[in-house]
Amino acid sequence: MLQLNMRDLDPSQYGEADRREVNPPIEVESATWSAGGTLDWWVKERQEWFGRVRGKDGRQRWVKAVDLRPAKDG
Repeated sequence: MLQLNMRDLDPSQYGEADRREVNPPIEVESATWSAGGTLDWWVKERQEWFGRVRGKDGRQRWVKAVDLRPAKDG
């Protein structure tokens, strides 16, 4: 699973066609299908979508869209 450091991507630096705000943010699971955190933005980087996920520890990370899915209770 590829993860990008949150400082690598900034949604405000992308055009409208290449970013999507998730409002309200939703709970997601990562590819290991363990708790992933809260998804609040999508950005398209190099023809691939990434979601910004905040974990329970408060850290944000960027995860490939294919490695995310809505949490069962989200």
